[in-house]
Amino acid sequence: MLAASMNPMAIIESDRYISVNQPYADLYGVGRPDDLAGELWNRHLAEYERERVKGEILPTCRADGTWSGTLTGRRCDGSTFSLELSIACLDDEHFVFTCQENDRIKQPERGVENPQQLIENVFDTVDDIVYVFDEDGTPILWNTKLCEMTGYTDEEIEALEPKEFVSPEQHEYVPGLAEAIDQLGDQHVDLDLITKDGERIPHEFRGTTFEDPDTGRVYRCGIARDVSDRRERERQLRIARQFNEELVENAPFGMFRLDEELRITYENPRAEEIIGLPDDEEASAAIGRDIRELPSIIETGQADLFTRLQAGETIEFEFPFESIYGKEAYFTGRGVPLYRDGEFDGAVLMAIDISERRQHERDLERQRDELQTLDQINELLLEITRDLFESPTRAEIEQTVCDRLAVSSLYQFAWIGEPEPNGDQIRPHASAGIDDGYVETITVTTAETETGQGPGGRAFRTSELQVSHDIRSDPTFEPWREAALDRGIKSAAAVPLVHGDTTYGILAVYATRPLAFSHRERDGLETLGEAIGFAINAIENRKLLFADSVVELEFEVTDSGLVFVRTSEQFGCELTITGYVESESGSWSVYLTVDDVAPTAIRDVAVDDPDVDRIRIIADEDDTGVLEFVMKADALNHITDHGAILTSGHVADGRGRFRIEAPQSADIRQLSTRLRTEYPDSTLVAQREFDRPAQKAREIRQSVSDQLTDRQQEALTHAYHAGYFDWPRQSTAGDIAASMDVAETTFHYHLRNALETLSSVLIGLERHKER
Repeated sequence: MLAASMNPMAIIESDRYISVNQPYADLYGVGRPDDLAGELWNRHLAEYERERVKGEILPTCRADGTWSGTLTGRRCDGSTFSLELSIACLDDEHFVFTCQENDRIKQPERGVENPQQLIENVFDTVDDIVYVFDEDGTPILWNTKLCEMTGYTDEEIEALEPKEFVSPEQHEYVPGLAEAIDQLGDQHVDLDLITKDGERIPHEFRGTTFEDPDTGRVYRCGIARDVSDRRERERQLRIARQFNEELVENAPFGMFRLDEELRITYENPRAEEIIGLPDDEEASAAIGRDIRELPSIIETGQADLFTRLQAGETIEFEFPFESIYGKEAYFTGRGVPLYRDGEFDGAVLMAIDISERRQHERDLERQRDELQTLDQINELLLEITRDLFESPTRAEIEQTVCDRLAVSSLYQFAWIGEPEPNGDQIRPHASAGIDDGYVETITVTTAETETGQGPGGRAFRTSELQVSHDIRSDPTFEPWREAALDRGIKSAAAVPLVHGDTTYGILAVYATRPLAFSHRERDGLETLGEAIGFAINAIENRKLLFADSVVELEFEVTDSGLVFVRTSEQFGCELTITGYVESESGSWSVYLTVDDVAPTAIRDVAVDDPDVDRIRIIADEDDTGVLEFVMKADALNHITDHGAILTSGHVADGRGRFRIEAPQSADIRQLSTRLRTEYPDSTLVAQREFDRPAQKAREIRQSVSDQLTDRQQEALTHAYHAGYFDWPRQSTAGDIAASMDVAETTFHYHLRNALETLSSVLIGLERHKER
């Protein structure tokens, strides 16, 4: 650029030339441009201009970026000339000079008849104050501008000393006071001019000393320029600059300054907060880097967007951003190109961190999706629940559940299984959906081994729903991970099929999305598992109720953990269970006949037994009678959960015999194990299979069971076993109502309806026989 330019140009570093072109060398009378390299550039200015350049021109250029004006140049031969100079600031140390000689100022071609008058006229037309002092400090020449600015007349000025024009604290700058005039060189200083009225007007003074060659006398001449307007502009500029700096520094959004190469040169504090400036770092590591080359910007796929700034386009952006320190944020903002002298000079980026807003939007979106999913689940659960009670067999229930889950858009496939009779492997016996053979290839066990640590094994052992939210990272899913991922499965849930204390098996559900099972979704699946467990239990009970063939188990129990055994042993009496009924609260009312001991004696002791809630005497005849025990009975829970019933129970002198009837499909092994776990000192002494009379099973029981409500059944059973139908009555309606924890009128209502239903069934059967 220097070589091609026709104008004199030079590049300055600090205070020396580093490169000049030939026209510049010619301007100062230097043969070759290289002869100026490394020289002090201010040597080519008049001496009095050098302080001006150092104190005024260069600071202004650094602040504004450029400066243009007229100076007095000095050639190698010592001659001076008027120089028009333009300076461009590259940075604090580097400048580009472009200049030319001002040939509009020329020497007159002929003499002037009255040079003194010419000088005075020139002085008076100058808009600045012009003055000359002799070596004694006496003003000998000034223009009218001094009178206008100070308010003094020419006569008053003639009588004044130079120091009277400035304040005392600035006297050190007055020629002749601190230093003799003939010792002063070129000077450039800002002082306040004191007017006749005492007003201070800021002025810029430039002075130089010269000697009259004819007389040898020394004079001090100078120019004073009113800089009030400039000072005010500078003050306003400082205020504006301070305001801008404070605005940028305290802006609630991030601001970045890019240079012409799109390198980051500045980040405001908010930008550093967003990006994440480490506590032990004073400056961001992003400073000086091309914004397009930041890895986090490259990952957004929008790095080329910033290149458009160099073409003068204003850009807008919105993308996730991860800083070089690993902090994640989401930005939206815009970039505006900047120009200086028509050339691209970089850009300003304004970026707002909308991470919280985006997170809120994602939360709302996730909640909407979750609610939509929950609606689908609830609708699915309602459909499945309706189907449960329309399915006559357990196999149909399980297959219906799997079919319903698989056809929904929520899940890929599902299966239901239970442990094999003589092992711990869970065998699937119902499945549906697209599993590509997955169900047939996996092994899931109930033991605490590797194949039992997944959701299925844990769900069966704990009777609680278990979830693998992300199969890719869940260490407990290792045995089945590869097979699941090959089929696109990302998450799985195992739901225990529970009723009471019995777990009938598990329902396994698979989804192609990670984190598929939200808290609400898990609640819904738990409800489904309980509904399936209840339906299976109802079917098992129905099997027993209507079975033509049943299994009878006979246990001998000597375990003192059973309240009836320890009571019989303590009193040396006989206790015979005549019936039992479960209340809505989960407690059991067990009715017993007592022989060889007064019922009151048992009541007085057993009432304090921790296993007994309360005890009531129904009949008392010396050493015999009838008692009602209200108690928690886990053994009865185990029996009914397996669809079985206790048909008889007799305890004498601490040794009891109990008979249980169960349907053929019941898990006899599991039932026996649970009872022996509950009462270790018990033995299965007999297991028999026998047929029931078909008429009894199919007509009477079915008719009664189908038409009695649960409350009617409970009221009728309580009344029967409590001797309500005996004469005289062994229990009053109030006694039985108290056992049921209901009002007496409520008991009468349910009992009356039950008797009416029972009568209609029996009469209907009799009429059927007559026909």
